Amino acid sequence: MDKRKYKYLFRELIRIRHGIDVDFESIEKKLIHLRYGDPLTYSDLITIADDRCWPFSKYWMWPSKEQVNDKLKTTSDCFVDLPDSEEKKIGQLLDIFKNISLVLIILRFVHPRYYAIYSRPPLYILRVERGANDIEEFMNYINELRILKESFEEFRTAEVDMIVWAIAESCKKSFKSEEEERTLTNFKKLLAEKLPENLSPEEIIRYLLDDPLKIAEVYLRKNDYKTAGMWAGRAFERYINKIRRKLPGLSSGWEYDNLAEKIEKICEEEKYKKKEKLYKKLKNLRNNAMHVGHPYSEDDADYAIEEMNKLMES
Repeated sequence: MDKRKYKYLFRELIRIRHGIDVDFESIEKKLIHLRYGDPLTYSDLITIADDRCWPFSKYWMWPSKEQVNDKLKTTSDCFVDLPDSEEKKIGQLLDIFKNISLVLIILRFVHPRYYAIYSRPPLYILRVERGANDIEEFMNYINELRILKESFEEFRTAEVDMIVWAIAESCKKSFKSEEEERTLTNFKKLLAEKLPENLSPEEIIRYLLDDPLKIAEVYLRKNDYKTAGMWAGRAFERYINKIRRKLPGLSSGWEYDNLAEKIEKICEEEKYKKKEKLYKKLKNLRNNAMHVGHPYSEDDADYAIEEMNKLMES
């Protein structure tokens, strides 16, 4: 795919909707120093909030300098080696800003390969699982986008929310103009060129919701084992949640339990106890597939997909 084409269409979509020629790249370049251990400063926040580059002030506002300046000095090395230890570091930033959306904006511009801004259309269309707290809910959201990032390849996680937004808007037919309709159509055609077996972007989103195991099998045939594992892992999460809903004594808030806690609860039932070892292995494989830098082999993908198929048939 010619990256110039998708970047042009990407910018066109935002120009049509927001009336501004966005310039995310200039902000990203000014924040590269944070990846090498520098602490976040208030001037960095002002850089991010530059309305000449994107419509920040239309939706958000930073805390005052007096509220956060001393705490910002504690963020040395906070952005180094992300996404390693990301939940701990996100928690550190959340303690400063008290708002997960502001934290995600910072991460999006420092590490656009791995992070994205909260966006209502992706949250809605992906039906992101709720979490026990803001950090867990964000991780559920970002993991969904990272799965899609692997499918759309050249796109960074920061750009995947625009892909999902474009698909959501085109499905609703809520075009502002013929220009927007044409741009959205061309954008989706460009995406489809990189998807396996002639899948459309809409099908990728639909299978994420309804049958991620089918997409896992597609990527396994394509010899893309890590992506296959991510989709198989999503299928496993959906499987565990389905069982948990059926158990007696389901209390409110069960969806806030993490995957390990849900497995533990399920295996209190005799009929599932004998599968506890399998569940834990599939959970570990899911984690390896989801986390950047963790090894994931063809054998891992084969095993996860084969065992998931058996579970779905049982």
